[in-house]
Amino acid sequence: AVKLKLADLPTGAGWKHVLGLGMLAGIGFTMSIFIALLSFSDLLHVSEAKFAILTASVLSGIVGFVFLKSVRKV
Repeated sequence: AVKLKLADLPTGAGWKHVLGLGMLAGIGFTMSIFIALLSFSDLLHVSEAKFAILTASVLSGIVGFVFLKSVRKV
């Protein structure tokens, strides 16, 4: 929308801030766990999926936080 001139970035925000927020958006894991519960009948597969989802969520949060801390304020 910004590139098409339909909207503007918020005051004080740059593209690096948008990228960092996108990384933090990877934290959302409740729907992924729900879908894993529906997809697998074997308890081992469900446990492995939950572990992978939670690991990815924690990693996404850490990477997003570190990235946003390194971005210079506008």
